[in-house]
Amino acid sequence: MTTATAFNVADHICDTVPDMFDTMISARAVRTTDTTPIRAERISGAIGLVGDSVTGTVYLHLPEQFARQAARAMLAGTSGQNAGDSDMNDVVGELTNIVSGVLKSALCDAGQFCAVSTPSVIRGVFSVEAAPDLTVESFFFVCLGQRIAVEVHLKFY
Repeated sequence: MTTATAFNVADHICDTVPDMFDTMISARAVRTTDTTPIRAERISGAIGLVGDSVTGTVYLHLPEQFARQAARAMLAGTSGQNAGDSDMNDVVGELTNIVSGVLKSALCDAGQFCAVSTPSVIRGVFSVEAAPDLTVESFFFVCLGQRIAVEVHLKFY
């Protein structure tokens, strides 16, 4: 059985995020060593993972300006020129879905069968506090000159 120490979240997140932004918005995302939490106004997607032997949440934190740029790029030709709050929420939810889906597939491949929730979108300046029994891993990237973050909170039983 896979445990928290045997399952390497970084292997999946660090490959997925650059590929996702390259494919979805034709932009290059590079992992950064600057792990300072993003304290600015942001739009974050959250998706829960739950199974018999694993539970957790995946968060994708995007500065509001980045979310607007991503919505414009992904919705080009539709409402992309004037990406509103609803468009940005949809795009952030979909991007979070991609990251979470890759992680879910990797967990299932490792014998940690689980399902994902629908995405929730949170806006504002906030921090996420994990329950003390969860393992938290944070990954920071720079894309289009802005810092973005992925947080993965997991507990293996």
